[in-house]
Amino acid sequence: MKVESLEGVLLSNQTQSVSELGAFEERNLSATFTGLPYGYSKVTAELIGEVGMNTSSHLSSITRTVQRLRPLSISLGGVGSVVAEPLNQDGSSTTNLSLHDGDHLQVEFPLINNGDINWTGGAVVDLHNNGLHEQVLAENVNVGASSSHVVVVEPTLQLTEGVVDWWINLTGDLGEEPGTHALNGSWAVGPPPLPVLEAVLTSDSDAVEAGEILTFQLQVWNNGTVPFNGGLSCFEGGIVALNVSDASISPGTSSNWTFERSAKPMMMECETLDGRVAPESNFPVVLDISMPSAVFESAGSTTPTLSGGPWHKGDTVAANLLLRNTGALDGRVRLVLSMDSTVSQGAWVELSEGSAGEVASSMQLLNDGLQTLSWSLESDNGLVVGADEGALNLAIRTQQSIGLSITDVNSSTNDGVQFAVELTLDEGNERTVRLQVGYETGDSTVFLQENDLLLQQGMQQFSFSFGDVDADSLVVQISPVGWLIGPGPLATSTSIPDDPTVFWVEFSTTTDPIRPVQGDETEVQITVRQSGPFLNSRGDVWIVDSYGSSLAKVNSPAWGGQSEVTFATEIVWPKGSNVALQALWHVNGDVVSDETSYVSGERVVESSNEWPLAAIAWGLMLGGAISLVLRLRARKEIEPGVEKEAKPSKSNTRPSPSSDEKREVSCPECERRLRVPVTYSGKIGCPDCSFKFSVEATVIPSTPLVNEDDDDVELHEPVEDITPKKIEVGCPECDQTLRIPSSYEGSVRCPACTQVFKSHEGIRKA
Repeated sequence: MKVESLEGVLLSNQTQSVSELGAFEERNLSATFTGLPYGYSKVTAELIGEVGMNTSSHLSSITRTVQRLRPLSISLGGVGSVVAEPLNQDGSSTTNLSLHDGDHLQVEFPLINNGDINWTGGAVVDLHNNGLHEQVLAENVNVGASSSHVVVVEPTLQLTEGVVDWWINLTGDLGEEPGTHALNGSWAVGPPPLPVLEAVLTSDSDAVEAGEILTFQLQVWNNGTVPFNGGLSCFEGGIVALNVSDASISPGTSSNWTFERSAKPMMMECETLDGRVAPESNFPVVLDISMPSAVFESAGSTTPTLSGGPWHKGDTVAANLLLRNTGALDGRVRLVLSMDSTVSQGAWVELSEGSAGEVASSMQLLNDGLQTLSWSLESDNGLVVGADEGALNLAIRTQQSIGLSITDVNSSTNDGVQFAVELTLDEGNERTVRLQVGYETGDSTVFLQENDLLLQQGMQQFSFSFGDVDADSLVVQISPVGWLIGPGPLATSTSIPDDPTVFWVEFSTTTDPIRPVQGDETEVQITVRQSGPFLNSRGDVWIVDSYGSSLAKVNSPAWGGQSEVTFATEIVWPKGSNVALQALWHVNGDVVSDETSYVSGERVVESSNEWPLAAIAWGLMLGGAISLVLRLRARKEIEPGVEKEAKPSKSNTRPSPSSDEKREVSCPECERRLRVPVTYSGKIGCPDCSFKFSVEATVIPSTPLVNEDDDDVELHEPVEDITPKKIEVGCPECDQTLRIPSSYEGSVRCPACTQVFKSHEGIRKA
């Protein structure tokens, strides 16, 4: 078996051995050929051996034509095959060959299939133009075998002047054959259609002299296809002579403008503003004016001399420069200063031919830090030669501030109001300020003194005296004179000191009821007072007893414009014959107090009407025993001697008082009033201070009494009729003098302050 090209070139040849074939036997033979070229070839199979004769149905040789297919090979064309066509907004062609600002875009690029297999895929087109980006996707693109296809996409992007960068990438099955599957490049986008302006600038300089009126005329034609809408400006030496902000010139038409200047040698230049013009326009246009005039040039330093430094924000810088007129005519000139957007023009200085003079100008410095001060020379009838402008760097400090305060305020009846004002100037230059001092009363301010003061840096103090003024507060304010003051208060005030308000609280002299007893609901009246400047202050009033126990709490009532208010409150009367009360008033941040003592009433003490029979019986028996003992002792003493003459006994003729008659005695310790039977002699105990003391019956009882109950009074049968010796001691709390028995060692209550203390704790009096 062999393979040949169509031209008969042998490409491959193979031989196979075939074993014997039996009668009517069929056998399939196969052969493999590799490396055959793409395209068409001839394959010939021939039997060799005992093959017999060829007939119509049996052949010993056969030839066939075969084709080897080329694989998939899809590719983009070259960069030059990617075409951009400008479109109008409605999608129609602009008929231009190039892209312009405002155009839309149509992109075309070819796809080439070099294989024998049909291809279906897509392409991604990326566009970037001056920050604008758009991506377009072409899908289901079919390219037949061994053919090409042109892909067309229309992005929505509206072009702007500059450059359009593009990228194209194929997507889908791209096969294994090499090819161009991605391309990138850029297109230039030109400006939109622009007006073509042609201008002519003329003047009448030949007919005028320096210092007279010079007239200029500007004529502009539009030779383009679109109208011109913008502005026109003409200027000389940086000074604007003509400014037209809304010029409008239609295609194929012209417009004229006329303006005037003071005649002098100069160069006038005109240019367009805002609206764009085509590059072939002749703007800007320049006209050079020459004529005899004054000529100003420096007569010394070529830069101005500055004075007034060092400078702070808000200060004024002064500049001056010496010039000479070297021209053929007299003229005038001035110095102009500028910083940022602030311009300061100096006064005109007239200089005759050949004379010299100084030009000056000044301006306020409105910013701090490193600033640039620009200067220039101007003349409306002369020419400035040499250095006519420049710039100087200035280090501007921050603004100086002034501290303001009022000190040492005093007010007296004899000297009136006296005070001092302290002014503290920040580091820097000396400053002049206007100081006003006065006072406020009601809604008005009265300034009594005004002075202009020159301050040095640091603190300075000034003293003032107003005499006797009816004022609420003192007021001081300052204002700068010829400079810009820094941040900080420019005024201050302080109140004039008054006499302090004094508060009192007082108890009334009596209670209701007048002599309350323990447990009674008792009304106590309290008076609150104030003196000095009237205040509406209120606060809680606490009423406590001598032990610190709270009896009542009440809020002080409204003053109602009065300086004294009396109010009543109820308390439960505490225990004691003398009750000490204290009022504590919390008002205006302080505690005001008052103390007083009230005498309590006495409880009703009833004695029993029954006779103590048992006590009487025991008393009779004890009396009989004592009498018997005395008789026996007397008999023993008399027996050896002479018998004494018996004295007749007097009979008691006083009537026997009633057993329930009472009398009042006072406790010598606490002065409590006690009621005891008139016939009782012996010791009793005080129910308040527990002090025991002896009492004598005012009448002789007909029957001896052993005990008699009177409320809490303890009655003790007298044992011996010896009056105890008493001593004087002082209360350790209030130094009140008390008389107590020398042998008493119990507790004692002071009748003045109700302090309870042991007898040995008292202060013994000599």
